[in-house]
Amino acid sequence: MSHPRRRVLCAEPHEDTCGLITLLLERQGHEVVSAKTVAECVELAGNQSFDLYMLDDEYIDGDALELCKRLRAMTPATPILFFSSHAFMRDRERAMSAGARAYLTKPDDLFEIVQTVNSILSDQAARRVQNDAEKP
Repeated sequence: MSHPRRRVLCAEPHEDTCGLITLLLERQGHEVVSAKTVAECVELAGNQSFDLYMLDDEYIDGDALELCKRLRAMTPATPILFFSSHAFMRDRERAMSAGARAYLTKPDDLFEIVQTVNSILSDQAARRVQNDAEKP
């Protein structure tokens, strides 16, 4: 199924994982921009527009939950998806409390990435259309 081209910022420090995510999402027609560090992610988010942020749970230069909160403050309407190796319910709850829209677990949910990303982006597009229709 083809979806409108969207821009995804994949903040993933592991090149192989980021490469696989990029491949999966590009096959859906999305553009994927990658960042390996918190600093790089914040810089890209501050200078470019994205339709979705994908975050890992560990970075060499910062905390993923703080990154999530910072991105939420910078661009409140842009959804955030965690793709994390932390599988405990408390990790999921912390991410959602920090502003994430969805939480997937590595490697078990790898093949749910495409479905989850497309679902989040479709919901986002529907909200945009509804908001535009409500404007005077």
